[in-house]
Amino acid sequence: MGLFSKIFGGKSDPAPPAADPAVVADAPDHPDVAVILRRGMNVPSAEYLEQVVARAFPEGLPASVPRVGLSQPTWFKTEEVADAIAASAVETFGKKYNLEEPSSRRRVIEGPDGCPNLLVELRRG
Repeated sequence: MGLFSKIFGGKSDPAPPAADPAVVADAPDHPDVAVILRRGMNVPSAEYLEQVVARAFPEGLPASVPRVGLSQPTWFKTEEVADAIAASAVETFGKKYNLEEPSSRRRVIEGPDGCPNLLVELRRG
């Protein structure tokens, strides 16, 4: 909508189509990829990743969902830096796992040893 349309009340944009409830209902509750960044220099082991996943997803996560463990030597001090770290993980692993325009969610999950972990959940767009 242009400036004159706003001032003089020109055509309005058509309403976006409603989401198909059948498509929304079929969307899984779990992510397509789980990226776990452990604070510090140590890359988390497969057992450590499973313990973090169990804390994050009490209902479980299918074995078909890839779990990627990374070390994060420099821990973020602001939300902007955390967003940048998560965005890098989404860009990198979205391409690796062929997720077109993935959506994501990030959260901090305490590991079994008390160490913070940044969990980035990637979902198909």
